[in-house]
Amino acid sequence: MEERSNVVQEKEIKVFTQMFYPDIAATAKVLSDLFFNLNKDFKINVVSQNRSYVNPQIEYEKQSIVNNVNINRFDIGKINKNNLFSRVFGFIKLYFSFKKELKKSTEEMFFCVSNPPFLPYLTAKEAKKKNKKSVFLLHDLYPDVLEKLNKIKKSSLIFKIIKKMNKYAFENSSKIVVLGRDAKEYLMDNYNIQEDKIEIITNWSKKDYKSINYDFRKEYNLENDFLIMYTGNIGETAEFETLLKTAKKIENKNIKFVIIGNGRKKEIIKDEIERLNIKNILLLNYQPEEKYYDVLSSADLFYLSLNKNLKGISVPSKTYTYLSIGKPLIAVVPKESEIGLSIREDNYGIYNNYNFEKLSKDILDLYENKELYLEYKKNAENTFTKKYNREKVIEKYNELFKELEAE
Repeated sequence: MEERSNVVQEKEIKVFTQMFYPDIAATAKVLSDLFFNLNKDFKINVVSQNRSYVNPQIEYEKQSIVNNVNINRFDIGKINKNNLFSRVFGFIKLYFSFKKELKKSTEEMFFCVSNPPFLPYLTAKEAKKKNKKSVFLLHDLYPDVLEKLNKIKKSSLIFKIIKKMNKYAFENSSKIVVLGRDAKEYLMDNYNIQEDKIEIITNWSKKDYKSINYDFRKEYNLENDFLIMYTGNIGETAEFETLLKTAKKIENKNIKFVIIGNGRKKEIIKDEIERLNIKNILLLNYQPEEKYYDVLSSADLFYLSLNKNLKGISVPSKTYTYLSIGKPLIAVVPKESEIGLSIREDNYGIYNNYNFEKLSKDILDLYENKELYLEYKKNAENTFTKKYNREKVIEKYNELFKELEAE
């Protein structure tokens, strides 16, 4: 009798992404964390650009193996983000580089994320041509985000082209992964996508941050203050008007707001702080990666927000990092957005519907009510453990890939 081999043949997944480890961009961190920790039944091959998305001056080696993941990079050249011609040239080069890599790919399954906007279209098209499975992870949905922010008109040619590409990618991907219930509803209502094609898998965070015993409070003379902290991109998708008005309204000298990050709106916020003479806000640049955990751990309360027009097309994924620290949150977001639903369902902080006067009162009440603070804190810890820790969420990807493999 012929003896069966016990060796399980690894199934190969090809990952197409503009950013990957060791880049520190948020999407790079998410994808690296996912594929470094995926079930070892899968062999992962990543294709990405050879320069950092955050700092294009940093160049990565063309080929490497990290945590059993094969990483191959194509040359994108130096991109000057402040030069329009350089950015356009880089975008075109990126398009044809991904197209070339897709054409020569033979893995059983393709995986891509929604940035750059043309990548899901190229991936779905090549997967369909080769009869491969494909998974499209949707983070922020462009051009819809730009249209909601009044940066582009529906009648414009670029809007129509990208919208058509999105429609093709949604219809021809094997599965679309979205980060929340609002995103699923948006795709069904605005792109007529079948419900069974859409999988809700939230982002996540990890608990194994390393402390270097950095004392953030001491460095900035905040030892005795109640700290409300925002960290991350200071850009168009977040909402800061409510935060600034709330800080101005609160006169308690022991309550301080800390905004850490960079982005297009940072100078506007800096000017507004000066114009309104707000004394209880500290505005800082991004902190070094090695200090990140210690900085977050110093907060008493975290602030996150989403532009009120972006329900269903953007999710503030820093929510899960904040929850991993085990501190309460303030969520200034649309009521029926994923985070708006989540914070009210699991009661891990203050939900606010863009009302600075109510938020000011709620913060002061929480500051005085230690019992309520500890309840929110406990709920934040429990919610993270039950729903958003890395192992639980990545297991959902394992199940998704195995389901597609079995079809």
